[in-house]
Amino acid sequence: MEIGIILLILFVLIILWVFSFIFLFRKKLSFMIGMMSAMTIGMVLGLSFGTIIAALYPERFFEVTVISMLFGALMGTIAGFPISIMAVLDGFLAGAMGGMMGAMLGVMVTGNAINNLMNVIIVISGGVLFILFLMFQSETDMKLKGWKSFFYGYRLPLFLLIILAFYFSHQYSLPIIHNHIDHHSFQFSVSI
Repeated sequence: MEIGIILLILFVLIILWVFSFIFLFRKKLSFMIGMMSAMTIGMVLGLSFGTIIAALYPERFFEVTVISMLFGALMGTIAGFPISIMAVLDGFLAGAMGGMMGAMLGVMVTGNAINNLMNVIIVISGGVLFILFLMFQSETDMKLKGWKSFFYGYRLPLFLLIILAFYFSHQYSLPIIHNHIDHHSFQFSVSI
């Protein structure tokens, strides 16, 4: 199996892990934690998705920007949905902003630095999502039994999944597109 597919599966699992915590324990999360989680998830996922997609398709800047803004906004909206309408709005706006910033960042980086940028984005995303998980655990402070105890009561399983994603991110390299796009060549003409 290709390393890129393994990496994608690992990050989908990490994201589902955090989302499932929000949906399962929404009644135990405070309003402020819910807003913070929607904003964090929207921003982090929009930023990482936009950066990687823009690095893969730098010649399609407009389309990548719109798609990454919509993706980040959708993820932030889903994260805020179980909490409140204010959390939905917070997640939507943070996700749209993160997607736009990620697309701009991904297009600006060229050559071999794209792989370094991907590693940095994966480290930041995984780290922030793990800190968010720790915040959820400290907020809920509950006694769990069975499978919920393994997935939501302990920190080690998610931590190991994130470490595994870090490992595979260093084994994988994005395809480098050699079509250099000169973004500075655009000229604006103003007629008076």
